[in-house]
Amino acid sequence: MYNQYTYRSMGTVNRHMHILGDKVIDLNNVFTTGYKKKDTSFHDTLNGVQTYQRRLHTSGQSKLTSRELDFAIEGKGFFEIQLPDGTNAYTRDGSFTLGPNGELLSSQGYQVVTSNPNAEFVSERYDNYLNGESQSGFDVGVHSSATFIPIGATVKMDDDGTLRTEEGQIIGKLNIVTFANVDGLKNIGENIYLATESAGDINEVDPGNMTGETKVRQGHLESSNVSIIKNMADIVQLNTAIKAEMKIIKVLDQMQENLTSTITRNL
Repeated sequence: MYNQYTYRSMGTVNRHMHILGDKVIDLNNVFTTGYKKKDTSFHDTLNGVQTYQRRLHTSGQSKLTSRELDFAIEGKGFFEIQLPDGTNAYTRDGSFTLGPNGELLSSQGYQVVTSNPNAEFVSERYDNYLNGESQSGFDVGVHSSATFIPIGATVKMDDDGTLRTEEGQIIGKLNIVTFANVDGLKNIGENIYLATESAGDINEVDPGNMTGETKVRQGHLESSNVSIIKNMADIVQLNTAIKAEMKIIKVLDQMQENLTSTITRNL
């Protein structure tokens, strides 16, 4: 039978194991573009111990890639993308690619949302984009979330996130948004977040007018905000603490066993 001290030590071990698991996951994602590390805390309530997890949305360092479809946000904000079911989602991963018809896609293969996509480029490829469905003369204009890059075009970005061809034709403007409470965003994996009621109001960011608060850099990618050195130190510290608590539990168990044996003999 365990006493209150044993239960307390077991609770501490479980908490340390939980945090250790998060640290290992963070370490595994240290080279994942735009990855945000976890912060786990525990609070005693009337209903027992409650676990709280959140992502620390501090910016990672921008690293130079020189690839024209790589973009890094410095400061607050998320790129807006669209999932296959039409739901808008948000990511800090700006390693974009081109689809088979020239559509701009996120690294996960989802449409990158831009404002005011060039109707000429959109109409030119919309027939193929809809798998051959007849859309003669169809012009999606500013209402389309699909953004198309002309074949062979070199993409340049203005300071405000506007994408242009080398000849100056506007392709579209990257949608950069922020939330009143980023801790309220729902992480669905793949470095993707969904808006929730607790995330509060969504606001569009104009990097060109944020006076240094938010910038988008072309030819760069944002590194994760996980520190290898700090994470390794935390893991070592947690392992040491877990081993110490396990020794305490073993001693307490032995003391409890000796006490029970003594009481039994004296009955």
